[in-house]
Amino acid sequence: MEQTKKTSFVAGAAILAFAGVLCKIIGVFIRIWAYDIIGEAGMVYYEVVFPFYSWLLIISSSGVPTAISRMVSERFSTGDFAGARRVFRRALILLAVVGLVTTAVLYFGASFFANSVLGKDDTYILSFTSLAPALFFVSCMCAYRGYLQGAQHMTGTGLSQLTEQVIKCVVGLMLAARWISRGPEYGAAGLLLGITVSEFVALLVVMAFRIRNRRLYMPIDASRTPADDRPVIPELLRIAIPITLGASIIPITSMLDVKMIFACMGRYMDEAAVNQRYVALSTNVRSLINLPASLTTALAMSIVPAISGARARRDREGMHHFAGLGLKLSMAIGMPCAVGLFVLGGPIIQMLFRSIQPESLAIATSIMRVASLSVIFISLVQTMTGALQGMGRQSWPVWSLLAGGILKVVSNYIFLSMPKVNILGASISNVVCYGVAGILDMVLVLRLTGLRVRVWNMFLKPLVCSLAMGAAVYFAYLGLHAIRPGMITTIASVLVGVGVYFVMAMMTELFTAEELDSIPGGGRIKRFLRKD
Repeated sequence: MEQTKKTSFVAGAAILAFAGVLCKIIGVFIRIWAYDIIGEAGMVYYEVVFPFYSWLLIISSSGVPTAISRMVSERFSTGDFAGARRVFRRALILLAVVGLVTTAVLYFGASFFANSVLGKDDTYILSFTSLAPALFFVSCMCAYRGYLQGAQHMTGTGLSQLTEQVIKCVVGLMLAARWISRGPEYGAAGLLLGITVSEFVALLVVMAFRIRNRRLYMPIDASRTPADDRPVIPELLRIAIPITLGASIIPITSMLDVKMIFACMGRYMDEAAVNQRYVALSTNVRSLINLPASLTTALAMSIVPAISGARARRDREGMHHFAGLGLKLSMAIGMPCAVGLFVLGGPIIQMLFRSIQPESLAIATSIMRVASLSVIFISLVQTMTGALQGMGRQSWPVWSLLAGGILKVVSNYIFLSMPKVNILGASISNVVCYGVAGILDMVLVLRLTGLRVRVWNMFLKPLVCSLAMGAAVYFAYLGLHAIRPGMITTIASVLVGVGVYFVMAMMTELFTAEELDSIPGGGRIKRFLRKD
């Protein structure tokens, strides 16, 4: 039974990770094709709205879904199926109200955000109004996703995520191509309206999935079980508000990023140069940095109900297992991705964004070399935050992120004001922010669980494997590039890196036999290793 729970945790993470990575890949290609369709001028209109959208989205998509997941998981673990359904219904009403409010704020506040905060002209208002309705649809959808995740049934969430990206790609790019002739702001508006349509369709998909598959995660006689009569909304808010406050820190600092980038760099650069560097950071670099982050986001989403359920059962060993495995997996994912992006960031950007100009490519490559380091710390923050939330310590990550966010703003102002550093300052401050928050979160998890960390197994093994991979990739790319430069060389170098990392992971025994049993596909790897 315990092994089933462990497998369920990582299997759930695997489903979300697969969907998340696929969605991120589609998202990257949306940005690539959008870059070709609307150009750098249009991408500025597209990118500037997201920090404000993300900030409002956090209110509905962060704290409350996590609270739903935790509360549903606790009720399922005790057999209170009716109580779990009651949590969902109350949360759906709450999130629908939140969605209406946030939509109104972004729509009617468009002029204020564009003119007063960004210091831009009225042409940027269209970007805000095109995206505003998506907030309502996402809010409602988050109630369904939180419920399914709490039930450890991740397929519906993954399916809705994939649907969302496909519709966004088809509708958004089609509208962008049709409207770009009217100006770059209209091309960007087409992309953003595609997001709104995609969120509506994804909401319909997750609603249909829950209705059609409810017997997979709820017994037939669930309606006869007595429901927990504790008030749902106060408990939801008690869990959700600290999480939301913590999750709001990064979007708020991202809004300040946009303001500070244009204000600080505008003192010594013209607007076109600032726009060029902002698009390189937001479109060319961050879209790739977010790819590995989707894997650890999936881990974090799965670790909350897993640890919460173990906590409800007073299973301290289970909490140790999930926290330790989550930490190790985050390092095993974050470190090789960081090294790979550092070594091959430039060639990958050139391969994906084929219309990018040499000057913009050089800027994006230099940004990537700094930003790649943040992947490790982002992985750590996401996983450890999920562990703390599952332990009922949802307010603790708030203070960690607040400390990191304050240092981010201060370092941002210092470095962005230096002409020789300019846009690199935004990446440096990001590394500082997540580095501080990640280390603080990890220390808190270790203190709460009493988990004894073996530095060699948890950190040094992934680092050795990653550095060996990076060296192999570097020399493979140099050799192949001399023979045949281009896309095939980049892809072949990536495949060499994957192969070397896998071999190094086996040689160093990166994962134990018990851990391999918990990882989907790990059993096959273990059988392969035992062959003579």
